[in-house]
Amino acid sequence: MMKLLLADDEPTIRKGIRTSIDWERYGMEIVGEAANGSDALALALRTKPHIVLTDIRMPIMDGLELARRLKTELPDTRIVVLSGYEDFSYAKEALRIGVQEYLLKPVGADELVALLRRLREEIEQVEAVKRDQQSREHVFNENRPQIQSDFLNRLLRGGDADREEVYGRAEPLQVKLTGSRFAVVAIDIDDFALMTEPLTAAERDLIRYSVMNVAEEIIATRLSGFVGYSEFDHLVGFVCGDRLSSAAIESICREIQQGVRQYLKLSVSVGIGKPREQFRDLSGAYAEAFAALKNKIYEGRGSLIHYREPKQADGARTVLYPSDEEKVITNCLKTLDARGLEHALDQIFERFLALQVEADKIRTICGRLLLVASGGVEEMGIDTADALRPDFNPYRELERFDTLGKLKEGMGGLLLRLMKLVEDNKNAKFKGMILTAIRYMEEHYREEISQADVAAVVYVTPNYLSRVFKEETGVNFIEWLNRYRIEKAKQLLSEPGAKTSVVAEKVGFSDYKYFSHIFKRYAGCAPKEYRESR
Repeated sequence: MMKLLLADDEPTIRKGIRTSIDWERYGMEIVGEAANGSDALALALRTKPHIVLTDIRMPIMDGLELARRLKTELPDTRIVVLSGYEDFSYAKEALRIGVQEYLLKPVGADELVALLRRLREEIEQVEAVKRDQQSREHVFNENRPQIQSDFLNRLLRGGDADREEVYGRAEPLQVKLTGSRFAVVAIDIDDFALMTEPLTAAERDLIRYSVMNVAEEIIATRLSGFVGYSEFDHLVGFVCGDRLSSAAIESICREIQQGVRQYLKLSVSVGIGKPREQFRDLSGAYAEAFAALKNKIYEGRGSLIHYREPKQADGARTVLYPSDEEKVITNCLKTLDARGLEHALDQIFERFLALQVEADKIRTICGRLLLVASGGVEEMGIDTADALRPDFNPYRELERFDTLGKLKEGMGGLLLRLMKLVEDNKNAKFKGMILTAIRYMEEHYREEISQADVAAVVYVTPNYLSRVFKEETGVNFIEWLNRYRIEKAKQLLSEPGAKTSVVAEKVGFSDYKYFSHIFKRYAGCAPKEYRESR
């Protein structure tokens, strides 16, 4: 609905305009009336009308002053002046101010409606164009991070683009690039995978884009450039300027770290490539920044790492796969040797540190160790899904840890979960075996049974049964059996007329004297004394 405001000091004119036309029929409504320009201005600021119909001669504030103020406060509002012949000299001034129409009184209803309908069409066209522009801007702003990232990744892959052409292509993206030198930095949010595990994908993206905005604002304030996400899911900053030095880049990166820490309460690490002048070196600059960032595994979180040329050939840094430690780890899991497991991991990671092995190689080796370890546990008939999830992927899992200390800690935690699974499985088997043994003894305690008899029932050796039985019950086989027999003997001795010799035979003792000795040991008195006390 188009909103109209009437301003005229003559009530009859206002009433005539209000009542002589069916405004709703034309998609319009009168949102207010005023008898002077001052009240009209206050009402307009409150109701935001599309069109103001005003007289020129009014008390306190005339129509021309009202028009001037409206053009300042509400520039999109259309103004139509209604006035008599004697005021026509003001028409020139009114048009200079920006009044859309100047009508002489008296104005017929048809003439006024025709004018206002034309103005409404113009307003609707302007608003449609504005909505379309806002919609395009909204879509662009929503997708700007992705658009910028795509543009940046094309640059990083190209490497031989003309500088002026690149700078020109950046302008429609609202990115201003200037200067003859450039550099690339790689930015990684510390502990991002661990920190965002419970979050949704949208929440993770919001964190990334927040860091991106902080970094880009700092770069744009100090020099020129922009930030996007690489194909490897870390931030890449493109920085350019005429006097771009390594010191200037480092200063900007420290500001980025400080800004992210201050506004987002996060830590970031940054890899810095060397400044360049030729755009054909762009992919090389990015490779340097990315290589520098990989050293975060040794430098730690919150680090700022300049690219350094390798001091030795890759062959000199090659680390052999730790086959010996692999066997030790597998054996430690099976024997529940936590200390041996920790020692093996210490040896492996001390070697990584001494040789400064690349992060990717470390994760590859650790991933293989985990695969072998979990395979060894599964060979014992244990389902590792309970500890590691059915879709467990060791290589993807290890990507969550971005420093050597965190990686070792995570690796150790995963191996200990496997060890706990082995322990629980053994306990369950032990308990089942011991329960079977106990049930057998409860059913055959009256007979002469030996440890070898019970071991045969549960299909283990007597020595193995003895060790496991003591671990599970806290007493050895003979002691458990004697205690059980004495408890049964107490029940029989409590019955009227019970004879000690007969009771001894009934609970599995063929030697009466031995029975009396064992009874006194566990009951604290002789069988006869116990019977007489009942």
